[in-house]
Amino acid sequence: MRALLVPMALLALLACQPHSATSVYGPWEEGLTLAFEDPSQPQPQRSADRLQVRVARCKLGRDVTSLVQLDLVNPRGQMSLLVTYQGGGSMLVDDSGRVLAQLLPPGFPATSTWKDRDTEFTLVGRAAWDGAAMLPATSDPIGVWVEARSPQGLRHRTLYLPNLGEVESREERQGTWVVVNRLVARGFTDLPAIKRP
Repeated sequence: MRALLVPMALLALLACQPHSATSVYGPWEEGLTLAFEDPSQPQPQRSADRLQVRVARCKLGRDVTSLVQLDLVNPRGQMSLLVTYQGGGSMLVDDSGRVLAQLLPPGFPATSTWKDRDTEFTLVGRAAWDGAAMLPATSDPIGVWVEARSPQGLRHRTLYLPNLGEVESREERQGTWVVVNRLVARGFTDLPAIKRP
């Protein structure tokens, strides 16, 4: 019986893994829990405002589309988001599958420019994340920087890593790039972060 547990555990772990040649630039492993802080805030406010993102469930569809529920919790409240990964892209969707926002376009990172609503996105380039020492040795530390420009001309840059998604975000403030969101912890939790009725 014990000899069957290891293969069964491996199958369960791989059951939700996207099976496509393209990388998934977002979290998808059930139980994966990520914590983010805003380094531009002073302590202890930075730690007090920490955001936790947990992959609550992942469903793999016939067309190799992954539907992932992310539970977000911070001291001000909690919420759940649904994200679909397909062909390198990712979309925020509602319960009926209607697309609310295109986070990354199909074909990403081969697609270098796109637009969602009135915001223009440009792929800036690849880079090694300087915080990758906190990740397991099996994680890819090379990510892709994407710049978002609002209709008002505000610029925001986000570094995406395979299988994690956003690990760092920066805002342009008076000609200087300031880190406003950064992954500070990664692990797995067994219990849901959000209480359900």
